[in-house]
Amino acid sequence: MNKNKTVSVIGGDSRLIYAAEFLASHGYKVSAFYNEHGKIPESVKKGNELKDAFENDIILLPLPVTKNGKMLNSPLSSSELQIKEITDGISERNTVFLGMGSTSLLKQLSAKAGAVCDYFTIESLTYKNALLTAEGLLGIILERSPLSLFSMKIAVTGYGRIGAFLAGMLKMLGADVSVFARNEIQRIKAEAIGIKAFAPHHLEEDAQLFDCIINTVPSPFINEKAIRCSKPECIFIEAASQPYGIDSDACTRNERTLIKAFSLPGKTSPKTAGIIIAETVIKKEKELMKE
Repeated sequence: MNKNKTVSVIGGDSRLIYAAEFLASHGYKVSAFYNEHGKIPESVKKGNELKDAFENDIILLPLPVTKNGKMLNSPLSSSELQIKEITDGISERNTVFLGMGSTSLLKQLSAKAGAVCDYFTIESLTYKNALLTAEGLLGIILERSPLSLFSMKIAVTGYGRIGAFLAGMLKMLGADVSVFARNEIQRIKAEAIGIKAFAPHHLEEDAQLFDCIINTVPSPFINEKAIRCSKPECIFIEAASQPYGIDSDACTRNERTLIKAFSLPGKTSPKTAGIIIAETVIKKEKELMKE
């Protein structure tokens, strides 16, 4: 148990609320700040002033920590909090955990905090997060398409963590899946488990074959030619981060349905995602104590 360890959870969506609850159930004394519209459990104390947050041992910040580089990601709060207020308040007594921090922010925090960890760089968390994202994408397909999975032809662009999980799930459920990836090794891995795999340029030629095209690549991948050649009823799903992979303007011009599926674990499985964050914090904090 960690009865002497105190945690400040600041900002974030419902994932961080569930993370706070999980930490409290494991003996941490947890306070929540800048998430007053969330369902704060009785085991978690509602924080008042921000200065009180920095009195605790561990500072847990959101995933992503910011969406614009200036303000803390705090969709469950009526108040906005500048990232600078966090960096100004941190001291050596604090161990800071955050998700998807920029190099600049990590450098600023590291100069003042006792320790800093970007938990989204920890491989076990990113794999679990990718699995939850793939599951969420599967749910979107089932919800938005009038077709059954096994009558669907689906293209998945990219075969990284999310693309590999998603393509595998779709194949197991009977969909006709094709992967389009720049990396030859990724294409070989897909083919090794019976998934058709092609270089990216083939998508322009074959776009008209698919009922749904899902992008997982965070760089331009699906251009206007592919979109224009697709079926009018084809559903495009953007699952990558900026700068994204689907030409959204081209979808508009060609009257194609584009679904922007961002931060899916926070929307489709927030409790599981929150517990994964909390488990990662617990494990990493123990490792840091040994150093």
